Amino acid sequence: MFVIAPSKVNCSMISRITGKLIQLREDKATVEHNGIAYDLLIPSGIVHRLRNLRGKEVTFFTFHYLEGGMGVSNPIPRLAGFLSDLEREFFEKLITVQGMGIRVALRALAAPVPSIAKAIECKDVPALISLPGIGRRTAEKIIAELNGKLAKFALLRDHEETSRPVHEPDFKDEVIDVLLQLGYSAAESEILLRRALSSDVHAETAEELIREIFKQQRETHTEKMTS
Repeated sequence: MFVIAPSKVNCSMISRITGKLIQLREDKATVEHNGIAYDLLIPSGIVHRLRNLRGKEVTFFTFHYLEGGMGVSNPIPRLAGFLSDLEREFFEKLITVQGMGIRVALRALAAPVPSIAKAIECKDVPALISLPGIGRRTAEKIIAELNGKLAKFALLRDHEETSRPVHEPDFKDEVIDVLLQLGYSAAESEILLRRALSSDVHAETAEELIREIFKQQRETHTEKMTS
């Protein structure tokens, strides 16, 4: 299904696509509709929700843009895809932050929208820094420009954000308690937990999940140091 409307960049905008998911990578999904395959850039936090949907019909709410901007002689049309209209709306608010590029914003969406929105509303800089590609300066800029504007996203429950919520293990509270004891804020602990649960690691105990959280933290820190 396609919904076409005029776009701000003077080209047709595809706002929704329903088709067969034929390929999935860490940052991209390919959907086939009527014999035509469309590549969509996707947030890092939804890959796990798509792994069992290969070959099945999936609906993406899309954001259409020209990579390179209007001043470039040959800008490349791109589509970013989200699993709900609310996820797309939150993304659109995030990219209004000065200096926040589309690909950076997609990578930063490694945790559920409510967790990120709560961190922004609570002015929790460390929680935002825990997201891929977000440093202190960017986190402070996000808070300065979006704080007070995301209440409806912060109040969402996971089941309202998506029909495929992340499974919460019985030892979730134990993991949160450990993170709080280590000095992480409540919002930061929630983001770290959700990000770990979104990975392919199937932790059977609190200790295994905590190890995965710290592994992801090391990888994020190394990435920021080398970028």
